[in-house]
Parts: sequence; structure tokens; C-alpha cells
Amino acid sequence: MINNPYLNIGTEASTGCIILDRPKALNALSLDMCDALATALRAWADDPAIDRVIISATPGRAFCAGGDVRAIAPDIRADIAAGDAYFLTEYQLDLLIHLFPKPVVVVANGLTMGGGAGVLLNASHPVITTAMDFAMPETAIGLFPDVGASIFLRKAPPAVAAFLGMTGWRIGAGDMAHYGIAPRVIDADSHDALIRAVINTPDTGGIDAVLDGFRCEVDEKPLVDEEEWITRHFSKPDPVSIRAGLEGDDHPMAEKTRHALDTRCPLSIAVAHRLLTDPQMEPATIVDAIRQDYALALRMIRHPDFVEGVRALLIDKDNAPAWQPASLSGVTGAMVEAIVTPEDAPVLAIPEASVSTKGKA
Repeated sequence: MINNPYLNIGTEASTGCIILDRPKALNALSLDMCDALATALRAWADDPAIDRVIISATPGRAFCAGGDVRAIAPDIRADIAAGDAYFLTEYQLDLLIHLFPKPVVVVANGLTMGGGAGVLLNASHPVITTAMDFAMPETAIGLFPDVGASIFLRKAPPAVAAFLGMTGWRIGAGDMAHYGIAPRVIDADSHDALIRAVINTPDTGGIDAVLDGFRCEVDEKPLVDEEEWITRHFSKPDPVSIRAGLEGDDHPMAEKTRHALDTRCPLSIAVAHRLLTDPQMEPATIVDAIRQDYALALRMIRHPDFVEGVRALLIDKDNAPAWQPASLSGVTGAMVEAIVTPEDAPVLAIPEASVSTKGKA
């Protein structure tokens, strides 16, 4: 029996069921939660009585607001090994979900960010509802869009991917489906019925048909409607040029975009731009993407911006981080290179769980 106060873990028929149940923290993933999730998945990988897994969350505002970086930031101040351990565990969980030898259906309703997107979008069967509120906000805390974002954000056109990763812009189900980030959308009111239908499906070969039976179209695609404007600005070659081009623009999205680029971590913005636009950083597989994220994360958490960003945004909440450097113009090519080409970074190991990588990448 796996005990964690923030997870409901059990089985029904041939289904392993995991429900995130930490609503007061928007189901943010702590280190213990990641460990418990991985332990359950490892057990079910070897259990012939379990032939599918469903991951969802208790009713509320969020599916998962990401990793609980607020909890680990003080530990990183004292010992950087605490940060290494957290990101190792989180990224190995993402790999475990992606490489799991049985179908993993993740049903995400509401706010889904960062580490929550990793759980959702690395599954074999990600499903979002019409209440989806998605973002990759890591540049606000001195990190970068991780958990495989260099795969799933790049499903959008390059300028749109850069825009989402640099600004942390929030989008809904219509835009996610249009760009192929999460093509399966269901009505929010069908959340529980879909889970019940997946559990009751006699054979796992019928899961796709069951999910498609709940699928719905979403007409609202506000980001798609503004793609021409985004492309005009975010196709420029570097963050400084992008920001300069926005000066004086009176488009409805311009002021909010300028604010994001002026207040988020300059180094993180530059790293995100490089990660999402440089062809040499485009990974061939999800495994490659998450391994690349691990190497970058170990460098980023050693830079003072990460602890400072978490302090300003999540702990003291003064929203006044002292970034180093303080502006986009202060970020040098050498600073970015030091993050994106870590020659001595350890390689993230494939998690052991009787996981077959056959046919998976």
C-alpha cells in the first residue's frame, strides 16, 4: 500500500487509478508525491492484473500547477543536492510515464502548468477538458520551459512556441488542440464519465475509440487569432530584437507581452528562446528532450536567479526579483552557452520499472 496524503492511489477492475488531491496547493507536485507516483507505476508495470492507468485530480481549480519549487528553494540554499534530487525525481517520473508499457490516460481539467504538463503531455493518452488553463511559466522563477516542452511546444509554429515559452502566456483548450499540443478535448462536464468509460472498457485496444467518443470541438482559439502578430514579433532572431520591436506597438496583446519580457528572468527568457528556436536544440525524441532538460536544469538551479525567483514570486511574494543580469540587454551569448551546452552534465538514467522502450521515443 502506497501512502501519501496528497494522492489517492488504488485499483478498480484492471485499472490503476491515481488522483492528485492537494487542492490548496493546486496539486503542486512535491518530491514525496513524485516518489509515490513512481512507486505506484513501477508496481503496476509488473502487475499482470493491471493493464491500464488513469491519472486525474480531485474537482477544483487545477489539475496540477507544476512542481512544488516553493518547498525546495530553501533546501537548495542550504545544499544544492536537494535541487538535484528533486529534478532527477521529477524528470524520471516523466520518463516513466512516457515509457510505461501499458496505456496511461491522463485527464487534465483546469490549471495545468510546468510539472503538471509533464505528467499530462508525456502520457500515451493525454486528454484535456474545455476548462483547460495551460502555461509554461518557468521564466518567471529563473528556470526554462522543461518537462519535454522542447517537443510539445515545438508542435506550434516556431514563433508561437517561442512566445509561449518566453512569456508564460496562458492558453485554453482550443489553442492547445489547434497546435497539436493536446489534440483530444472533452467537455468539462464529461470528465467523470470519461474516466468511468475507460475503466469499463473490456480491452485496452478500445481505449482510443472510447476517448474519441467523448471528443468535442472548441471554437475559441484566441492565440490562433493573433498568430500573425505573434509571428511578426517573435520571428526576430533574439530576445533583445523581439523586445525592441514591441516598443510602441498598440496591439491588445502588446502591453502584457512587454511586461512579461521586462519582469521575467532575462537569462531564462534567453535560454527559452534558444531552446525553442535553435534547430540544434530540437530533440529527436521525448527521452532526448527530458535528458536535455535535466542537463539544463542542473545548471539553472546553480545560478542565483532560481532561488531569487522562487523567493520573489512564491515565498515573499514581493514580485521584485533582483535578476542577474537585470535586463535582456545584459544577457551575453556566453551566459546562454554556459547553460545550454553543459559539457560535464550527468546523463539522466532511464528509470527501472520493467519498462519496455520498444516503439517509444
